[in-house]
Amino acid sequence: MFLCGVIWSAVAKDYNSLLGSRVFASFGYGSIESLGPSILADMFYERNYSSAMAVYAAALSGGSQIGPLIAGYLIQAKGWRWFFILCAIIAAFNLVTTIFLLPETLYEPDEESQIADDFEKDGNSHIEAARTSSHAGQRAQMDYKSYWSGLFTFRISKEARHRGLLKHILYQFVLPFPLLLIPGVLIASIMYGVVLGGIVIISTLAPQIFSPPPYLFSSADLGLFTLSSFVGIIIAWPIAGPLTDMLSRWLRKRNGNFHKPEHRLPALLFPFVVCPIGLVVFGYTVAQQQNYVRPAVGQAITAASLTLVPSVMLSYVVDSYPRISGEALVLVNASKNVVAFGLSKGAYSWMAKEGIAKMFYEMAGIQWAVIFLALPLYIFGPRVRAKTDKLF
Repeated sequence: MFLCGVIWSAVAKDYNSLLGSRVFASFGYGSIESLGPSILADMFYERNYSSAMAVYAAALSGGSQIGPLIAGYLIQAKGWRWFFILCAIIAAFNLVTTIFLLPETLYEPDEESQIADDFEKDGNSHIEAARTSSHAGQRAQMDYKSYWSGLFTFRISKEARHRGLLKHILYQFVLPFPLLLIPGVLIASIMYGVVLGGIVIISTLAPQIFSPPPYLFSSADLGLFTLSSFVGIIIAWPIAGPLTDMLSRWLRKRNGNFHKPEHRLPALLFPFVVCPIGLVVFGYTVAQQQNYVRPAVGQAITAASLTLVPSVMLSYVVDSYPRISGEALVLVNASKNVVAFGLSKGAYSWMAKEGIAKMFYEMAGIQWAVIFLALPLYIFGPRVRAKTDKLF
């Protein structure tokens, strides 16, 4: 769907056709984005999941920032259709490599092996279990024959066979919506959406801010400006990934070697202190019409949250609800895009009403408030999970 939609975009005859092609392609793209964290949840255990998630978040966010850079120069040289042609070429190559390099990752360990080595009961008799493997200490052996046969083997889960395929599909379709009742999933959705919204607002307003005097940016210049976001994402990766896992392991040792999903949340202290300041810097320097390097620094600081926040919150969701992590991650990805869309759609009217400086100060305040929600989640998380785990 994504590939067909991009090809349609490249040959669109009018605006309505182009708009339709983007909507069609987005259905395919949304599926891809939701599957990524679920695949990582199948492949990586608690110890390294934040690092893997940070790589995924950096690739996802970095791609969205590198894209405009390429688009700016390509559109200026060849026209806007050529950007979609390039996207179609890359998507087609990615589709082929996915077929041959990404076998089914569905992993269904025995429940006993998951909790045999590491569990703890809190005051509400809720079992805190880090996901482990019965073969964790063994060196993996590559069986190329089974690998190649597995590429073209499709199967359904034990749960689907037990419930019935059609009934299971309907269950999977409906399940994500009630998950919004879970505070951890709801906060993850809002937090991810708000930090994404900060960057989306900058990207949405950038042509109106930097095209007129005194900046007079061309389309290529606007694309190059987004490179600052990519720099911020890359710089933040070591903190978002390995440092988050190291902090989680340190807290685990202090807790009698028992892991709790809440051990990941203290890593949000860094984006809480740093990332909203980037919005303040961007809004102030642009309002004062200062040199473009200063708002670029503000954008880079803000963009760091695109790696820091998802790596923590998506890891927390997977840790907290491993049985329904796939559905929860689908909901988080869908919800954060809705939140980011709402913020970007109202960006122009917001700026016209409040002024650009005050608008970004308010956006920074919203980010601080939303990231601060991690504190009550850290304190009351185990008790909340003890109650909500019985519902799902």
